[in-house]
Amino acid sequence: MDTTEKLLKIASAPLKIRREHLNGHVLHTFESLHQKCFNWNKNLDNLQSGDWLFEIDSILDYLHEELNTGHWSTIPIEIRQNFTIGTFLKALLLLQLPTNENRSDLLKKCLKSVDMGLLLGAPLEETPELLMEAAKCLRVQLNQLEAEHEGDSAELIGKPAKRGSDCDKLVEHFAKLNAIKVEELEVPSVETFNRNFFVPQRPVKIKGCMSHWPATSKWMDVNYLLKVAGNRTVPVEIGSHYTDENWSQKLMTVREFITTHYLCETDHTGYLAQHNLFDQIGELKEDIRIPEYCCCSLNYEESTDPDINAWLGPKGTVSPLHQDPKNNILAQVYGTKRLLLFSTKDSSNLYPHSEAMLSNTAQIDPLNPDPNKFPDFKRATMYKCLLEPGEMLFIPLKWWHHVTALEKSFSVSFWWQ
Repeated sequence: MDTTEKLLKIASAPLKIRREHLNGHVLHTFESLHQKCFNWNKNLDNLQSGDWLFEIDSILDYLHEELNTGHWSTIPIEIRQNFTIGTFLKALLLLQLPTNENRSDLLKKCLKSVDMGLLLGAPLEETPELLMEAAKCLRVQLNQLEAEHEGDSAELIGKPAKRGSDCDKLVEHFAKLNAIKVEELEVPSVETFNRNFFVPQRPVKIKGCMSHWPATSKWMDVNYLLKVAGNRTVPVEIGSHYTDENWSQKLMTVREFITTHYLCETDHTGYLAQHNLFDQIGELKEDIRIPEYCCCSLNYEESTDPDINAWLGPKGTVSPLHQDPKNNILAQVYGTKRLLLFSTKDSSNLYPHSEAMLSNTAQIDPLNPDPNKFPDFKRATMYKCLLEPGEMLFIPLKWWHHVTALEKSFSVSFWWQ
C-alpha cells in the first residue's frame, strides 16, 4: 500500500466540505479538487496537475485570510474545519502529482501541510483524528527514508549536560532572595492537596509524582525528540520574552529549533513556549501522564479536561510576571527553573499593563524593580520556588508568576478549572 492509499484509508470516506462562509467560486473549486483527490485519474498531464496544486494553495490562502479576520475566538468553526480538509487535500495532491523531487523532501512538504492544519484548523466530527493519524503515517515513512540514507549520522547529542557552575551561582542567588519559600510535599494524597492547597488556593511544590512518566527518561535524549518530532512544524518565540519590542514568532521544524536555538547559543533566544504540542504529536502525549490532582475543582459542573502545553528551550528563557486564567500544574521533566510568585491580593502592587492584550502581565520585573516608577511594589509579598527535574508546582488561579530557566529545560503545564 503506497502513501496515498494509506492516507485515503485514514480518511475512510470522502470528507465533508463545510459550505458555510465559502463564496461560489471557492466552493466550486474546493469540491472539484476534493473529488479529484478521492477519485484520482492518473492519465493527466503535468500542466493540469500543476494547476491543481496552484488551486489548492489559492483555497488555503483564502481560508488563511478568513482565519486572520477578527479575534481567533470569533472565527466560525466551519472555516477552521475547511482549513483542515484543505491541508489534507494538499498532502494528497503533493503525493499524486508527477514530480522529480526527492521523495524525502516531498514527504516533508506533505507533513508541513498537515501540521499547518493541526495548528490552525479544527477536528472534523466524522474523523477527528484525521490529521494526527496522517502526520504519524508520513512521519514513519519519512523516518524510514532518512534512516536508510543517514544511518547513525543523524545523532546530534545524548543527554542534557549536567548542571554547570553558572546554574549553581543562580541557585545560590535564589537562596538569598528575600521571599517566602513555597511549601513542598512528597506525594501528597489528592485529599490533602485539595483540602490544604487547592480549596484555599495556595501554591505548593509536589515531589515524587513523575517517576512513572516515560518522558523523564526518553526526553533526556534529544535524538529521541528528533526521531519523533524532528520534521514537525511548530511556532517558536524569538526574543527574550513576549513583552520585548523585538519579540516575534516563527514557524520552523523541531529539528531547526533544536539545532539553531536549543543546542547553540545565539543572540536571539528561541523558545517553544505554551504550545499544545501533544495534540499535534500523539507519540509525545503517550510519554506524559495527567496529574491526578487535576481532578480537583471548585465547580465540578464547569470543570474541563486540562489544557496541556509544552515549554522547551535553552538556558535563560524568561516568562515575565503574569497570571493565567486557570489553575496550573507546571511539571518539570528536566532542567531547573526559578519561579517567583505573588498572590492575586497583590495585583494592584504589581502594576499590570493597561492594554487589554497585556492586562494579564505586570510591568514590573520582580528581580530588578524600579522603586521610583513602582513604589507600591514594596508592599507585595513574594514567594519563591526552585523547580527541579521530577517536581511539580501548583500555581493557583490568577496567581502571578515569573519564570526563568536556569539551564536547558523541558516543562509541561496542565491548565484546568
